[in-house]
Amino acid sequence: LRSQFETGRDIQDEVSAIDAVIDRITGVKSRYGGTIIRQFKPGRFWLWRQWSGTVLQQAWKPAVLNMLLSVVFMAVIRRKLKPSWTVGMIPDSNNHVIARLVGLGKMWHYLLNITTFILTFFLSQAYGLWRQIYSYGRQVQGRLNDIGLLLASTAKRDDEGKYTPQSLALLESVALYSRLFHAFMWTNLCKKCKILRTDRGMSRLLSRGVLTREQYDTLCSLRGTAGPQYACMMWIFIRCLRGMEEGTLPNDPNFRIACYDKISSLRGTLGSIGDALDGRIPLAYAHFVQVLVDIFLFIAPFALYAELGIWCVPAVGLLTLFYSGLLDLSKVLLDPLGNDDFYDESVNMDIGVLIRESNAGSTRWMYSGETLPF
Repeated sequence: LRSQFETGRDIQDEVSAIDAVIDRITGVKSRYGGTIIRQFKPGRFWLWRQWSGTVLQQAWKPAVLNMLLSVVFMAVIRRKLKPSWTVGMIPDSNNHVIARLVGLGKMWHYLLNITTFILTFFLSQAYGLWRQIYSYGRQVQGRLNDIGLLLASTAKRDDEGKYTPQSLALLESVALYSRLFHAFMWTNLCKKCKILRTDRGMSRLLSRGVLTREQYDTLCSLRGTAGPQYACMMWIFIRCLRGMEEGTLPNDPNFRIACYDKISSLRGTLGSIGDALDGRIPLAYAHFVQVLVDIFLFIAPFALYAELGIWCVPAVGLLTLFYSGLLDLSKVLLDPLGNDDFYDESVNMDIGVLIRESNAGSTRWMYSGETLPF
């Protein structure tokens, strides 16, 4: 009985997780009030008051640990050396221990220049990847809008300038396939959304009306590497080709080439997102930067004591806060979809916004050209 209870509870938890993802992509729930990332206000005082969703929310922990290390080191120095200088004074450089620490301080300053340059460059590389993924996401939206605009402006109309029943059926079908394609595309890329691609996830999409029975059966019968996003892309293209054959869309070479171009561009952008995420940064590069920053910050309490005395405690705290924070920020930017669970979700993209915007855009052009003033 206990095993059955636990199994039932696991199923309920899985269904709840699936529903949470569905709510996220359909707009029932959103992270940042409907924007893809958390927005900011440029005011100085507003920015100073922020805590949740900032790097400081996590970076204060290593900063406090390094400050404690500084305090412990100073306590040992005062206990073992019985120094002549008071707590608030700069240590005597003639002391044999302090004289040795002066050399360590000089070495640390050399390391400071190297660490600053490499870390800032690493941050710029990470931000470049973040912008690239954002740009690719917007390009996918753009290509889907291009397809909708192309079909809505060329679909066959009656004598009153309205869409024929066949044209409406085609436009609605393509709009639905576009929504499914975009949703399945991101569920393949975002780890937290991959639960929708499981058997129970697909069944839940069916029960909540996101998929029809025919679409569900077709997607569940896919073989090999044929993912649902690729199937939906094929549905879009084949529906367009069939519309040309039926006379619902213009059956001329130029229009056919335009459709090929939009679908090919969409496929290329889709592949580019996965390629960019797969090759975001080499392990050796990330490992080197992590080791460099950790050694630099670990040496700081010992290297700065001879130069600053007790003031090395706040200095070490600030250095750790900003250098460790810059490294953490770089890691966050290297994980724009939050697949690594490294930081709180409030600093990653809300891909649900991209999906919901495309859902709205899937019928935008059809409704915009439904009636004409001429």
